[in-house]
Formats: sequence, structure tokens, C-alpha cells
Amino acid sequence: MLSDSPPERDVEWTAAGAEGAWRFLQRLWRMLGEADLAPVGAAPECGGGAEALRKATHKTIAGVTADIEGFTFNKAVARIHELANTVQKAEGAGLAGARREAFETLARLMAPMTPHFAEEMWEKLGHEPPLTETPWPDFDAALVRDDVIRLPVQVNGKKRAEIEVARDADRATVEGLVMASPDVARFLGGKPPRKVIVVPGRIVNVVV
Repeated sequence: MLSDSPPERDVEWTAAGAEGAWRFLQRLWRMLGEADLAPVGAAPECGGGAEALRKATHKTIAGVTADIEGFTFNKAVARIHELANTVQKAEGAGLAGARREAFETLARLMAPMTPHFAEEMWEKLGHEPPLTETPWPDFDAALVRDDVIRLPVQVNGKKRAEIEVARDADRATVEGLVMASPDVARFLGGKPPRKVIVVPGRIVNVVV
């Protein structure tokens, strides 16, 4: 019921919907049983695939926290499903600690929706204090922040393109990427722009 729709809307109960939730829990339990995990309390790895998995984990914490506070439980459940899919796809060496962090996070985030299942996960992960006595997880702001962002580009006030750029890129780098965009070049007609206004991390406006 939580995953189907926002609480203010009517829910059309279907057997298929209930079966889908059951299949997800069964898949997650199998994943946990087959996972190569670091010991309890081990620090997650850094770099490479481990960092990507940790970013996904901490973004999920931030998103689910906001969704629950905003009573959009269906969005929270969707994020949990997405993290489970990310964990399942994560491959390679050096992921045991990051994988443990992800599974522990899943258990803690699922506790309000599936308390009994989450407690079983928590115990299987090797924790003795019950999950009900465990605080809500915090997210690392540095891991939530994207290193690469997409900036909308306006030409004379109308959006014409988007560019991908490092978050801390300087003005010259941003302008170079804007001028290299074929979508922007179409409106310049081979002429230099009168002005390029860069609002860091927000938007670029090209005045022709």
C-alpha cells in the first residue's frame, strides 16, 4: 500500500501489487544471504566502485529521510528499490565494506515500512542490539553532492541546451563548453556572443 501511491490518493488493491512487494523482499533476502560482506564495524572502502556505491547509499538516506518527513512514502519505497538494484549490480573487488554499509542502510530505512523484515535483516547482518534501538542513519553531505552537474544554457533568455561540467569548474571552462555546444552554435550563426553570464552551479545565459 505504501509503495502504490501517495497517502492522499485512493489505492486500488490488486493481488499483483501485493505479489510484487513480496517478490522484492524475497529477492533482497536472497541477495543478503549471497553477499560478500565485511565484518561488522569495518570501514567502507574508498574510491572506484566502492565510492559509487557509497554515493548511492548516502543519496538514498537523504532522499528517503525527506520523503518520509514529507509523507511521500511511495517515493521512499521507490528509492529503496533503486538502492537494492544498485547493490545487486555492484561488482568487483574491494566492495565488501561498501556493500555492508548499503545492506545495513536498507534495513534501517525499511524499518518504518517492514519492521519485522528489517529486524531479521539487522540480525542476519550480525547486530545484537535490536534495530528499534538503533538511530536513524545520517548521510554524508560530501557523498550526496555530485561532482559533475548539468547546467541549463539559455540563449537570449530561452533554454536551448544543457552541458555537463565539474561542479568546481571555473568560468573559462564553462564558457568553453557552452561555445562548443552545437545547440548554442545554431543560434549564434557564427558570430561571437555579446555577453555570457555564468551563474555558478545554476545556469548560463548567452546574450546574442
